[in-house]
Amino acid sequence: MDINQMQYFVEIVKSNGNLTVAAENLFVSQSALSQFIKNFEKQQGVSLFNRKNGRIVSVSESGMRVYGSALKVLNQYNNLEQVIEKESLVHKGRIKIGIHPTYLRFFFNKFIPQFLIENPDAHIEIVEAGTNDLYRMLQDNMIHMAVLVPPEILDEDKYESHQLVRTEIVAFMGPDHPLVTKRLLRWSHLDDYHYVTYNKEDVVHDLVTEKLHTHDSKAIQLFTSGSWDYMIETVLYNQLVALLPTVYFSLFIAKLNQMGIVEKRFEDPIPYTPTLVREKKAGYSKVENFVYQSILENFYLENQSLKYDFLDEE
Repeated sequence: MDINQMQYFVEIVKSNGNLTVAAENLFVSQSALSQFIKNFEKQQGVSLFNRKNGRIVSVSESGMRVYGSALKVLNQYNNLEQVIEKESLVHKGRIKIGIHPTYLRFFFNKFIPQFLIENPDAHIEIVEAGTNDLYRMLQDNMIHMAVLVPPEILDEDKYESHQLVRTEIVAFMGPDHPLVTKRLLRWSHLDDYHYVTYNKEDVVHDLVTEKLHTHDSKAIQLFTSGSWDYMIETVLYNQLVALLPTVYFSLFIAKLNQMGIVEKRFEDPIPYTPTLVREKKAGYSKVENFVYQSILENFYLENQSLKYDFLDEE
């Protein structure tokens, strides 16, 4: 049984013997799977499946033992392929990644330059835009992948996604703002205060607008912007509130403390989960797959937990 045949067999077992489903997942014809089973069982003298009226009903005892061994071999083979790919540096091509400017600043300022230095044959083109625009670009195949907060209903049959960060939207204000005395904010506390947030090209705008509407808040939107730094700094000179995602990096906290800016969380917070998304395809180019997996490795620990879970201790 070669590697391709192992993949056929494992997928058939995972599909509960349904050759139609297995063929669709493998992007091969159903007849190819039927022929594989027939030839293998005849040549090896081993029945992989139990049948009733000629139809597969379950995996045989011998088939289960073959299945267990095939899984181990495929796992080792996949690991070997990954090692060979990285060592051979055959990752040529250009990949377009859509990233919000703030994500780029907070999470990719070290990773992307270091990645390109270590992998000179991998070319990354960064497209900076709001997350709503990035999602449209992804749908229109203008970019290969994007870091965004996906819509509530993401078509899992069409897109592969991995959450990269777990945090929430908070209120930033100057040290003399009347609300700094509150331990936690209610959305009603914002009534009659002016606020700023990201523009309509970003999902933060939608999330904030929806939350304020849900709580019948009388908060007044003063303006919107695409610049996190600008909006943060505007709260120093008046009673503005900036409603933006937060991250608890020491450098970030130190800057806020130096400026005197106060951060306040909400009793009913807006979750904010930047996610790596790409369209599912039958096959990816080596560079596309390599970049995608490298980003995930940069955001996950060895135990597969998130490296940037800013709410972990809450």
